[in-house]
Amino acid sequence: MQNLNTVLRAIPAPDTDAMARAQQHIDGLLKPPGSLGRLEALAVQLAGMPGLGGQPQVAKKALLVMCADHGVWDEGVAISPKAVTAIQAANMTRGTTGVCVLAAQAGAKVHVIDVGIDSEPLPGVVNMRVARGCGNIARGPAMSREQGQELLLEVMRYTRALAQEGVTLFGVGELGMANTTPAAAIVSVLTGSDAQEVVGIGANLPLAKVGNKVEVVRRAIAVNQPTRMMASTY
Repeated sequence: MQNLNTVLRAIPAPDTDAMARAQQHIDGLLKPPGSLGRLEALAVQLAGMPGLGGQPQVAKKALLVMCADHGVWDEGVAISPKAVTAIQAANMTRGTTGVCVLAAQAGAKVHVIDVGIDSEPLPGVVNMRVARGCGNIARGPAMSREQGQELLLEVMRYTRALAQEGVTLFGVGELGMANTTPAAAIVSVLTGSDAQEVVGIGANLPLAKVGNKVEVVRRAIAVNQPTRMMASTY
């Protein structure tokens, strides 16, 4: 049976020759070298994607939005009701959200994927849910490591199927009330920063409640004791 490590080891290295040719082409354009900033680096990176022969085709694009509810919402770290996750996921299937408008302008199709919304399954949403909602990271794991790895594998299989249909450019996003709390915890672990340095107001959390959010992130890290390697796996 295929596992996550097997898949990761099978990912080919970037085509460095194609990247060098792309860089040479960009540097030969009538402009100051490096004047397009990060855009130039992205173009070179795209040219180096394996299997494209240095000629990336981006006519068919997909944006995968992973939607789930976070158990840590119960700790008072967000002001939006948890039900907003399901409401917005449903709105995405109708093309009425901001990300859908932007994706349409870019010619990308939005794929709304349920990886743990705390509701009944939604019409038009791809069902990959690990569970209905997830655990509260301030009290324990959001999910087991096995659940996390199986979810990653399922998303990879879905992505490969889209690639076989001709999609060559993918974007990813996520939706879920209280999402900036686990995000802050991950950043804290990866950077070695204290929660105070990385926690913000998220979706307009009142400043008076930010202190509680900081303590929730600290407690989540203390309870789960993640390492940088564990955090970078996901």
